[in-house]
Amino acid sequence: MNISELIQAKTELRDEYKSTYSLPRRSKILIGVHFTDSSITNAIIDGLWELPANFIIFGKDINKSDAKNICYSDDHSKIDMKGIDAMLCNCDDIKLEEIMKLGTVPIINNNNYLWKILQEFHPGRAEGNSYIYENNSYWSAYYALVRYLENHKFPYDNRNLVKNVAWL
Repeated sequence: MNISELIQAKTELRDEYKSTYSLPRRSKILIGVHFTDSSITNAIIDGLWELPANFIIFGKDINKSDAKNICYSDDHSKIDMKGIDAMLCNCDDIKLEEIMKLGTVPIINNNNYLWKILQEFHPGRAEGNSYIYENNSYWSAYYALVRYLENHKFPYDNRNLVKNVAWL
């Protein structure tokens, strides 16, 4: 599957998820959020309603928000990650290689098990394959998410990022 076919498949599945979870259709992006520590998830949820994206929050013991752009699922393994544009997580129970093959951009902590091959994406050089934040810092994770959303506004840069991610 080439990069154009991968992006097309992602778009179709993303639109299906928007309908399934009754998410706003206006936002072009769908991001998964999964932390093993629910306190980090709860802290990040408070600021997601303002961002121009839709979110699927994975996990249990989460304070649910009434925001229209947020939905919830107990288990990330029930979702085909091809429909997710990026995954904000701490990678404790997610195989990064598997989601990256599907073109899902990891927004990941700096203490992840792939730290030798994951690099912060630099749009000017079209290098890198992830967005990295400081371990156990929800502020740093939120900032990495915002950096990703800023990059996503530029189709050429986002295409380069997805290509770099899928080539891993």
